Amino acid sequence: MTTLSLPSIKISQQEWLTIIFAVIVSRTVIYCLGLWGVAEFASGHYAEQPLLQTICRFDCVWFYRIIENGYDLVPQWLSQKNAANWAFMPLQPFIGWIFSKFFFFENPINNARLGLVIASNLAFLFSLPIILMALKQLNFSKATQSAAIWLLCFSPYTVYSTAGYTEPLFIVFVTGVFLFSYRQQWGWVAILGLLAAITRNLGVFLVFPVLIIAIQHYGINSFVRLKTPALKAISAIWVIPFGFFTYMAYLYFHVGDALAFGHIQIAWGRQLTNPFHWLLYGFETGGPKLYLAIMAILAFILNIYLVARKYYAEAIFMFICLILPLSSNLNAMPRYAFGLYPTFFGLLLLIERYPNIKTPMLCVFSAASTFIAIGFYSHMMFTV
Repeated sequence: MTTLSLPSIKISQQEWLTIIFAVIVSRTVIYCLGLWGVAEFASGHYAEQPLLQTICRFDCVWFYRIIENGYDLVPQWLSQKNAANWAFMPLQPFIGWIFSKFFFFENPINNARLGLVIASNLAFLFSLPIILMALKQLNFSKATQSAAIWLLCFSPYTVYSTAGYTEPLFIVFVTGVFLFSYRQQWGWVAILGLLAAITRNLGVFLVFPVLIIAIQHYGINSFVRLKTPALKAISAIWVIPFGFFTYMAYLYFHVGDALAFGHIQIAWGRQLTNPFHWLLYGFETGGPKLYLAIMAILAFILNIYLVARKYYAEAIFMFICLILPLSSNLNAMPRYAFGLYPTFFGLLLLIERYPNIKTPMLCVFSAASTFIAIGFYSHMMFTV
């Protein structure tokens, strides 16, 4: 990396049109086929739920509870009444709350649900140009840039970008942190990193890739001697955790436990242990757990590929965002992987080097995305 080279990251009118068209097509396909699958294959209670309740499932439910009631004082949810919404960071429900003010359903919960769904769809729309700008910064080919748009629109777990989840918002902020770190624009790194850390708690670990990229820019001696460019990067690194620590302080005064967001994970059966235990558990149990274990292993293989290509900053962030969830459970591992900028970055590196895999990958992803959308809207737990 060099301080002298700042490639143009301007998005052309044609690229904007492609982005908008791809977003409209993908949203139409996911919603239509996903909801058709519910009508055809779901049964009982989940087949009869209203539209917004079908779309706003699982984590989205926790977000609208935050919008409606704020953060819990005591655990009161799930079948054993031992869960609280402290595990969910505040930015997504805050944005959903803003959008909810534009609607006037008789049931106020539907205002919150629709606000969250719109928030995630808009965040997804914003994620495409910012990833495209990152690819331009790194001089990816036009063909790979074009493929990236469709790859994201039909990634296997794109259904979460239609359902009020944090994944698209997290991708926006994390990609922005990497993009502006590449470009040495540390003010934007600080702002976007802070927002990422109050979108998902794993965002606080962006301090590590930012430090790595800064060292690649300026060299370790600049940090030892506290030269001005290095000081700017250090300042950004200090800002990134600020929102996260503020949330911890809020929890301390609200419920008496600054780490309540982590401790409450026990309600979902999550306790930190050896990640290899969970991989072995997946292979021994079979079924959906085997699928989750295989997906986790594939994600780590892609992580190793990033290391082999010497993208250390992207690799370390991806590793942290995979190993911490895996250390507590197999559940949601594919979603965690496909909710990361480094995952898509690694896939696009493969496409750049082996362009013949582009079409097969897009076909497989498109088929998987509709299948998982049907499962998600039908309340199938393996898609959580």
